[in-house]
Amino acid sequence: MSLRPPEDATSPAQGADGGAQGAMPERFLIFMLEAQEYGLPLDAVVEVAAYRRPTPVPGADEAVEGITPLRGRMLTVIDTRRRLGLGPRAGGGLAKMIVVREAEELVGLVVDAVIRVAPVAGGECRPIPAALGLPRRAAYRGMVSREGHCLLLIDPDALLGGGDSGDASTGGRP
Repeated sequence: MSLRPPEDATSPAQGADGGAQGAMPERFLIFMLEAQEYGLPLDAVVEVAAYRRPTPVPGADEAVEGITPLRGRMLTVIDTRRRLGLGPRAGGGLAKMIVVREAEELVGLVVDAVIRVAPVAGGECRPIPAALGLPRRAAYRGMVSREGHCLLLIDPDALLGGGDSGDASTGGRP
């Protein structure tokens, strides 16, 4: 499934929302974990693939489900819930893998569902309040409130780099 959406006339932000004048909003791939929406920058995404059970790797980090082949290359499969400190993924269901590139390797992030591609203007992104109590706050770029719900934006480098569960500032950048 190709994720490079065609450019459309609604993409450019023209400053009406208080964002940067004439700046293009960044596009995010929106996905679900449990009942919460998350977003990954679209430029970090290689493709979306159907989930298939990977081969376990002894001694790997607890968030690593294993490895699986994808188009002739080995893909490390990560349970995104565990990586975000949300607990293990429940078995079953029709999970998807969001394939991203980490350095020269491909990594599959297991999610419950992929929803859509959505633009986020720089002025929309806000820091995540500490009161939300999210584990692994360093893995988030910030949050966007839209239509009565919260979209949590993921920093793929911080997510894949592991890191700690410390309170890194999200800085309010998209």
